[in-house]
Amino acid sequence: MDSRQSLLILIGAIACLVSAYFDFFLALGVAVIVFTLYMMLWIMQDSAYLPHVVCSLSEDAKSIIVRNVGTASARKIHVALVPLDIEFDIKELEPDTEEVFVLEKMIQQAKVVVRYTAEKSDTIIENSYPLSSVDGGAYDPLKPMFPIFGWKK
Repeated sequence: MDSRQSLLILIGAIACLVSAYFDFFLALGVAVIVFTLYMMLWIMQDSAYLPHVVCSLSEDAKSIIVRNVGTASARKIHVALVPLDIEFDIKELEPDTEEVFVLEKMIQQAKVVVRYTAEKSDTIIENSYPLSSVDGGAYDPLKPMFPIFGWKK
């Protein structure tokens, strides 16, 4: 357990005991707030240093843009374009950086499979992304999982 989480539990327990002296429901409210803060810290700790490599097609459909949108550097990146039989490797990609791989000719539609390892572990992470020059298959971090509220594809 992290020292921030231990300190939060200690301060939260003291605040619950003090507020229980005044009102039971106030103590329950404080307990819910402390529990929510604890869960936020736990989730943040779980996803703190993870790379996330995404691939997209450039506007002219002549190059592949490999971008690390995570919070840690990605190492040993292997990118394969399916079914075009094109593969290339990138040694390392720092957070919020990108590298461009120029193709010989334009592509209309393909799928890219990217494999990489995290900075502090040797586990292999694999993602795949559809690439299309006409459908607009670019990476959009704000796109909802389910098309709601009139979101247009």
